[in-house]
Amino acid sequence: MSLAIDWFGVRKGEDPMRYLDDVYRYAAVRLNQREDAEDIAIEVVQALPNPCSKSNLKVYMLGMARRKIADRLRKARPEQVIRESELSHRFDQSFVESQLVNQTFERLSAEHREALTLKYIVGLSSIEMGKVLSKRPEAVDSLLQRARESFGKSWNDLSSDEVKQ
Repeated sequence: MSLAIDWFGVRKGEDPMRYLDDVYRYAAVRLNQREDAEDIAIEVVQALPNPCSKSNLKVYMLGMARRKIADRLRKARPEQVIRESELSHRFDQSFVESQLVNQTFERLSAEHREALTLKYIVGLSSIEMGKVLSKRPEAVDSLLQRARESFGKSWNDLSSDEVKQ
């Protein structure tokens, strides 16, 4: 097992700390808990071999995070965590829209949420998403299309407005 500090001292292979934020954002969206997301991100970095000779380290790390999240969700009791203390109490239009986006996102299936997260929050291409999800790029494109349609339908149900591009 490597520690993140080993990567700075020895500098063998690609620096995984470069992708730590991407892994954290992905885990935060999937787990809905900042502390758990931080734990997952660090566990991924610590589990990497030194040197890591993977051709696409970012995708490899996101795949590791995906498996660690799945393990954590299997072990967790089903409960909905509400983070009111982290919400800002503003009542402007952007706050209302962000609440609608969150509500719409929660109505999607887990597969659609994951696809939209990997595409629009982490910023992966269809090819990279295919590696993380173990799907062909064409299947990922179909999944994304269905996820966008599902998001649009849920958005229209909640807000009576068209989805903004």
